[in-house]
Amino acid sequence: MFNSTGNNFGAGQIQFKDYQASNYVVLNSKFTFDTTSPAYQACEQLEIYVPDLTIDRSAVGAVFIRFEDEQHYSWGDSIYDGGSILKSWVKDKNTIVIEKQPWFDQNGPLIIYILTLYPQLNQGANTIKGIQQRLTMTTDGNYLHFSYETFMVAFEHWVFIHLLFSGCTYAYRDSLWEVTMEELPAGITADIPICGGGNQMHPECDGMTEAHIENGVLSNQRRVMGFWDTGHDPFVYAFLVRDTNA
Repeated sequence: MFNSTGNNFGAGQIQFKDYQASNYVVLNSKFTFDTTSPAYQACEQLEIYVPDLTIDRSAVGAVFIRFEDEQHYSWGDSIYDGGSILKSWVKDKNTIVIEKQPWFDQNGPLIIYILTLYPQLNQGANTIKGIQQRLTMTTDGNYLHFSYETFMVAFEHWVFIHLLFSGCTYAYRDSLWEVTMEELPAGITADIPICGGGNQMHPECDGMTEAHIENGVLSNQRRVMGFWDTGHDPFVYAFLVRDTNA
């Protein structure tokens, strides 16, 4: 685990969980920034300055960007959170870059999730091999369902997970969800975006809300109005560092 030494877009100190090998790094972070700040307005790309990494340049990866939008009506509240992905890469041993896009500036402050594996650029190495393993997702009463494409690949220091939601018992659609991830290794604690779901208020993007993983349980309460819209299957995609590396 380490803290950033600075950035060029007006955010505070950013904390990272990390696993670093000679030819790749896995980084996890979540932070918020103000799109009206002079530093953000002036920068051409987002740069986060960090202590020395084990790699000095990476291939392009992806991070998630998200905004929150809650509308209040006479009949109740509606959630229209949304987001997308941004390109990201390690520029040098001390700089992580995230592309700057103006898509959601008017919806700030914005949240960025780094749940990313950055491989060293232009360096031959043996392929990292893992075994895809089905994740059994268990709820009391079996009210939440996931597709067969819900799986993980576990390594000693980090885990890749992919979750694909497929349905929910109607009575639980507005309830707190708590799902036991049966095969998930110990030491995973993270806030992760759930991507997908229709977004009537922001048709330029899909919905994006947040879940939390801790002690092998995924929990989520806040969901967009169109979470189960046809053709907008909600999913999770994340490289997660195990807390045993702290």
